[in-house]
Amino acid sequence: MGQGVALAAWLGMLLPAAPVGGQQLVGLTVPPYPDALEDMGGSCVSDSNAYEHVCDYSVSVLAAPSTDPEAAPVPRFVVAGKMAGRDGNRARWRITDAQPYPKGRQDYYLQFGNCRIDRQPDARVAALVRQHDDDGEWLRDVAWAGRIELPAGRFTPLDAGSVDCINTAYEGL
Repeated sequence: MGQGVALAAWLGMLLPAAPVGGQQLVGLTVPPYPDALEDMGGSCVSDSNAYEHVCDYSVSVLAAPSTDPEAAPVPRFVVAGKMAGRDGNRARWRITDAQPYPKGRQDYYLQFGNCRIDRQPDARVAALVRQHDDDGEWLRDVAWAGRIELPAGRFTPLDAGSVDCINTAYEGL
């Protein structure tokens, strides 16, 4: 092995790995998550009404630890996954799609299964929404939206302006 190759290999062991990108997540079975990513929660998805298939797929948000130890994790990706089995009582998922989480939108949260496209209900819409004190029955502050296509487990991007989601905190419900 030449000195240049050996030096590059040695430096590669010392330098931190480059942060994982969304497309590098596709195909991985998680947990464990790469790059210290953690699951911030999500929702089960199915293309079947049968109880045993209720969680065949999932939609969730993955986050990285904050550089500030007092701060919450920083959302990095919205991911779709297909059930890959269980490790005890913990589900494992094969990631089928990963979209970057919009920068500067940590105060948004994932809604799935109760959103609409152009005021038409669509149970397959995932959206990052933010609630405001004066919001009514529908949340319209949408940072990102996609429709999960099954069985591929891929997001079809949606115009966030065409999506709204039910405001579960609305007193009129």
